[in-house]
Amino acid sequence: MTTIGFRRPDPRHLAYRLIGAAAAVGIVLALTRLPLGTPATPVDVVPPVDGAAIAPQLDGGGSLGLLPPAQRVAFWEKRVADGGSFLDLINLADAYLDRSRATGDLDDLNRAATALDEAAITAPYPDRVIVRRAMVAFALHDFVGAMRRADDVLRQSPDDLAALGVAGDARLETGDIAGAHERYRRLAKLAPSPASWSRLGRLAFLTGDPAAAARLVSRAAAASREEGAPDAEAFYDFQLGDLHRATGDLVGAEAAYSASLAALPEYVPAMNGLAAVLAATDRRDEAIQILERATARLPQPELVAALGDLYALSGQRARAADEYRLVDGIARLSAATGSVYDRQLVIFSADHERGLRDALSRAQAELAVRGDIYGHDALAWVLYRLGRFDQAAVHAEAALALGTPDPRIAYHAGLIAAARGDEAQALSLLQTAVRGVALLPPLQGDAARAALTQLQSDGARP
Repeated sequence: MTTIGFRRPDPRHLAYRLIGAAAAVGIVLALTRLPLGTPATPVDVVPPVDGAAIAPQLDGGGSLGLLPPAQRVAFWEKRVADGGSFLDLINLADAYLDRSRATGDLDDLNRAATALDEAAITAPYPDRVIVRRAMVAFALHDFVGAMRRADDVLRQSPDDLAALGVAGDARLETGDIAGAHERYRRLAKLAPSPASWSRLGRLAFLTGDPAAAARLVSRAAAASREEGAPDAEAFYDFQLGDLHRATGDLVGAEAAYSASLAALPEYVPAMNGLAAVLAATDRRDEAIQILERATARLPQPELVAALGDLYALSGQRARAADEYRLVDGIARLSAATGSVYDRQLVIFSADHERGLRDALSRAQAELAVRGDIYGHDALAWVLYRLGRFDQAAVHAEAALALGTPDPRIAYHAGLIAAARGDEAQALSLLQTAVRGVALLPPLQGDAARAALTQLQSDGARP
């Protein structure tokens, strides 16, 4: 099967890269415009029948959970091939889901679904199958389907940890902040753990408390290091890096991304974050090298566009154009197949003012089924680029409604306010954007600084 981490014959050839992008369409990672990452859902760990006896043979006395995802997959694949049980199939599905989070391999989501189908044939505990099907649905951005499955489990088992996590995550992605908070609160009470602290941290950031968010995610990251599970370590340190980057703490962000990559080398979300920090601190050549590796592993629109921006800023116009054409190719593929990358593609179109009519339709369609603040932000940004400033302002206001201190939202809303003559609001918002400028796409970071400088030179005051 084709996976995202394939070796390209020549990374400069658009045709080969588009083949890789075709495999990438439909993958979900933390970078798909989910606000500052989505934690892995905690599951009710199903012990192998004789795992206590077998695990020490693998890692010298540790547990299977401490192995990298690829090794866990290999272990459970062998168990299933040797005639494994329902529990082995469940553990295999979990391993595929973990590896997909770590690598972005779409095929692992399909493999997880197949393992769950086989487990369902003899399932003595159907809830364990249903909740994992909810995880697969969530990974594919079927948030309504994920919510429905998780709620089905909760009706029978109100304290099911995995179902609470998925039910809360799906509500958060569809804009139901109160519903997400209620489920996260229950989850944290039942299982105080990195997964619950991470979720509460994300919610704190969304509702305007970045300091509390950093404390909670730092706690999650520290606890995951003690537990020693590399993929969990990588995610929580990545999430912490994004929080630091959003608030302008680039030293803290670089340290967190580096810790993430130490736990799980070539972890693409952390590679992207580290590249952004390097670019923001005048180390553009290093940033380009990292993004070239990252896009070779995962030609995701946001990553490819960022690489194109860095080429453009370095004066490599032809190479930048190649990257942008690749994003256009991904957009054509996703138009035919459906894509979890819709939001990234909308932002790319608005950032680079290309394909705006298609971007508008895409943004409107996604907002209709996923009414969170980032959906409003994306639509506001496209409407601004189309010169429809009053309509853009309505959605910008909705994007700002929770008080989320996201520099991307502040940048878009700031330019919209400036276009409508509200210089005081524009100045305040653009100051927020520039403080966290490393979270913006490279070209937009420069544009945000220029817009702020222009407002200040015109004599605007906060």
